[in-house]
Amino acid sequence: MSEKTKRSRLPMTVGLILLTAAGIWALFRILGGGSSDIPGETNQQRIEYIESFGWNTGLTHCGLEEVRIPVNFDELYEEYNDLQKKQGFDLRRYRAHSVKKYTYEITRSDDDPVPLYANILVENGVIIGADITSAEAEGMITVLAEPDQS
Repeated sequence: MSEKTKRSRLPMTVGLILLTAAGIWALFRILGGGSSDIPGETNQQRIEYIESFGWNTGLTHCGLEEVRIPVNFDELYEEYNDLQKKQGFDLRRYRAHSVKKYTYEITRSDDDPVPLYANILVENGVIIGADITSAEAEGMITVLAEPDQS
């Protein structure tokens, strides 16, 4: 085989390899990417997720908004993403994506003095993040659950 024939086949071979890799990646994404996807498309799925960590919630969310995850994380967003990583989430995968943030009022008991809220981030029916915030002016923000709690 001549040198010219070998060179002309190289781009086609590289293209075929890239196309195969893209097909495998797409198939993996379509099939759910493994068992780590947490379903959150329906209200019931989101409530079950919150309640699986011992929280009580109402019948439906009290807030819904569209949130855009930034491309570049500032210091505050880095801290927030560190909080997400403690729960097995990583928002870096969703940079520049618009996601839905569902907010639920939650309690551990009926006599909780300060209202708490669970925020659930959902993209394409999958929970990609969660946190708990306090209703107080200088309120805290923390994880919904530690991985060893589930």
